[in-house]
Amino acid sequence: MVCAPGQIVLESSPSQRPPGFLLAPFGWATGRVIAALQYEPGLLADLIFLSRTRMHLIALALAHAESDAPAELRQILFHGSAGDILDAAIGRRPVGLKRVIQCLPGNVLEAESYRRLVQLLDDPAASKLLYQTSMIDDPAIKMFDDIPAVLRSVVLPMQAQLFGIYSLGDGLRYLVRRGAAPSFDALLAEFADVRQPEQLVAKIKSIVEALPLPDALPTVQVGLARRIDHATDLRKLAKRWKNCLESYIWRVDEGGCAIYLWEHAGIQAVCAVTRCSRLGWFLNEVNGPRNAEIEPPHLETIRNAFDDAGMPPRSIIEAVERIVSWSGALPRRQRHRSRRNGQPGDGLLQDLA
Repeated sequence: MVCAPGQIVLESSPSQRPPGFLLAPFGWATGRVIAALQYEPGLLADLIFLSRTRMHLIALALAHAESDAPAELRQILFHGSAGDILDAAIGRRPVGLKRVIQCLPGNVLEAESYRRLVQLLDDPAASKLLYQTSMIDDPAIKMFDDIPAVLRSVVLPMQAQLFGIYSLGDGLRYLVRRGAAPSFDALLAEFADVRQPEQLVAKIKSIVEALPLPDALPTVQVGLARRIDHATDLRKLAKRWKNCLESYIWRVDEGGCAIYLWEHAGIQAVCAVTRCSRLGWFLNEVNGPRNAEIEPPHLETIRNAFDDAGMPPRSIIEAVERIVSWSGALPRRQRHRSRRNGQPGDGLLQDLA
């Protein structure tokens, strides 16, 4: 095809070649961006000069779209202001997005993260603390979103001192499963008067201390996995599978760990569960022969079976564990200056609050 000087034309069958390095930061949105460029080849030149800020605005808009960008949106995504993009994509301009979007990473977030981010900016407590976060990425947004709204103003300032508090919401729901309250809402109501981190620590400690002690040992059979109790059997399995299973024997003998063997329908896995004080028993590790990783579908099957047996993944309770084991004074909260990633002078965010 003969092109006019300076004209950029897409190949007729770009799907035959994988996306190149230039589109790598778009991640999950790459296919939708390519589709937009196929409909509007003239936008390809704009892609070369795309700023980090516009990349995130495009991804945010696509995350809220049910399908590929319609014709009226494509030009706005590449040529419109931030306000125009938000008006077209979600029908409003979230207060604080101007400040927050400049702290996003150099690649697009997960689609769900953009949707969560917009919801978090609607919560005064969450948005206030988002402004003070130097880097806002997928884990940070998930952590902010997972913390119940009633606790955000108290919990989020504790992040640095407790080395991250992830899955606190899941941990509190687990406490409800253990009988700490008749429902999740009832448990949250107990935190209604909590205003300071020290009060939160004391409250969660008192809730955990009131839990009944877990069973001395978990059930013998979990789904298709059977518990291995004898040290001789553990040594034989460690030798056969060429792994470090023998190092767990002393923990099994002390009653703080239990080992299960899952061998069925092509799934081979050793599952280690550990007891976390009064909190109960949790699935800590799942590995195949030679400590090989388990295929995701099989891993989900195993995790679901242990969860049904009252042994969810250890990760859901880590936030509660850190709070319960913490002892000492929390330092005075300090305001951190956000790191700005936006490109100065592009004017893209001028019409946002």
